[in-house]
Amino acid sequence: MSYADTSFLSACYLDDAHTAAAGHYLEQHRPRLPFVFLHWPEMARAVAVKSPDATADWEEIKTDVQAGEKLYAASLDADRVARRAAGLLRNFHSRWNKLRIFDSMHVAAAIEGGFGTFLSFDTNGHQRVLASTQRLKVWPPLTAAEALRLK
Repeated sequence: MSYADTSFLSACYLDDAHTAAAGHYLEQHRPRLPFVFLHWPEMARAVAVKSPDATADWEEIKTDVQAGEKLYAASLDADRVARRAAGLLRNFHSRWNKLRIFDSMHVAAAIEGGFGTFLSFDTNGHQRVLASTQRLKVWPPLTAAEALRLK
């Protein structure tokens, strides 16, 4: 089972540099992706900022979550996710002092939800590297620069 962060979901619904790669992954793997409490505010912002037709795109996302075929409303205990994220931040912040809170929350959500693959195009932060340290399979694979952060 796969967990997609907002950078991946945004590429699925909005035209960006990663849309083709996201589409190829979806076509090849046909995952049903969870949509959790973290996705709602981040996707709302992404749609508002990036979409030329924000109303239609937002309605498509909501419809897809409600239909439960491409996306589904995954119920995770927000307190457990937050506590797990706090532990990740405590353990890794000294190593990567720019580890962002929402990044740690997405990794924690993937762990708490029992997902094995972490889908993300966010190579600017540390969440993909953090996901890798937690034995999540990261797709696309870590870049050479990200792999260096593991050492």
